[in-house]
Amino acid sequence: MIVAKNLFKLISNIIVLMNQLLSPSRVLLAKLGKSGTQQLNHCALLSYSKRLGATEADPDEYGYQPDPIEHSWGLERKMLIARLKGDDRYEPKIYYRADQTTRDYPNLVPVHYQDKVVGCLCEPDGESINYWHIRKGDTKRCECGHWFKGVQADMESFC
Repeated sequence: MIVAKNLFKLISNIIVLMNQLLSPSRVLLAKLGKSGTQQLNHCALLSYSKRLGATEADPDEYGYQPDPIEHSWGLERKMLIARLKGDDRYEPKIYYRADQTTRDYPNLVPVHYQDKVVGCLCEPDGESINYWHIRKGDTKRCECGHWFKGVQADMESFC
């Protein structure tokens, strides 16, 4: 009877130790002589190694992701094709303003839709840009004193 109890205790201790080895705690790793960083790396490595079956998705099973041009349509597709051809009409443009502008002789800003966001770098060494909306046909004055007028953009640059 005493031998059976001792054998049972031995087997239960072995099971406890095996569980601790399979999922080590910081106490056990400290007993093995590992520092705090080594303990974290060891635990992370063991938790990562449990995911042995993780692989990339097979395109034959899940299908192929379409090319952005194939996936897009309408105006977005036109914009992507225009960029590939080297046409940058959809990209932000930098227009240099005239030195002297008045209400009668403003800087002309091409507007494709009803209004457009315009930014003026008022001072050459300035770090801030003043932004505002300008509508077709409207003339507006910036804080720096320069005048801007929204004009209809040609249809060739629109479509």
